[in-house]
Amino acid sequence: MSAKTPQNKDFIISKWFALVQDIFGAVAFILAIFQGITLLIPAKIFLVISGVILVVEYISSYYKSVFFDKGHRIRETGLIDNSFNEKRIPNYNSELYYNNDSIPKEEIKLLANIHENSLFTSRIAEKMSLKYYFSSAIAFSFFVIKLFMSGMDDYSSLLLSFIVSSSLFDRAIKLNSLKKSSEEVYEKIIETCNMYEKCSVKTSMILPRIIEVLLLYENAIFESKIILSKKNFCKLNSSLSKEWFDIRNSYLIYESQKEEK
Repeated sequence: MSAKTPQNKDFIISKWFALVQDIFGAVAFILAIFQGITLLIPAKIFLVISGVILVVEYISSYYKSVFFDKGHRIRETGLIDNSFNEKRIPNYNSELYYNNDSIPKEEIKLLANIHENSLFTSRIAEKMSLKYYFSSAIAFSFFVIKLFMSGMDDYSSLLLSFIVSSSLFDRAIKLNSLKKSSEEVYEKIIETCNMYEKCSVKTSMILPRIIEVLLLYENAIFESKIILSKKNFCKLNSSLSKEWFDIRNSYLIYESQKEEK
């Protein structure tokens, strides 16, 4: 898989808004701890600062979603273009992203592309979630320490609300959900491949299953609004591509299509 795609521009902007959201969330968290311990900031000023931070977080979250949705639509178009040999995205060769150009039958190529996507997504989401769970655990530990030091006061309540509503905690949950959904799609595709081998069914018979896994995968991506880490992608790309080639070559549904080419 190639890391360069036409949706990169929108996804990069979305990631910047997500970063702003994370930074202000971290500032709010640190500020709540600092204020709870020192009480240096007057209560009214502290509430104004907290309100401004929440507004900035909300705006960042909104535009993060806007640009993610734009990039997601472009990504979907690239998937369909590659699978059905269309060219709705000018000056972009989608064959550099997917590794299934040897499969001529369009429906089976779509299945292979989703199969490959689900493999990459589940592994990268799993690796990404560790960082967010670790950060959330540290934040919650600070809250527990603060709770034991001064009890459940207004600042402890505010600290807890920042933890629960923070983008880091939310992203950890969504990454775990995306991982599980991608694995579910992967398993459903395996079932389809096995059904093809055991029953020698026609492609038209498994078309509903292909549409089902397409919808499941795209809905999972859209609902999570998670942009997979490019750094983790580059680290895992070589090993996952090799694993995908081995998987693809082990199933008759993909191999038989190449023989008919």
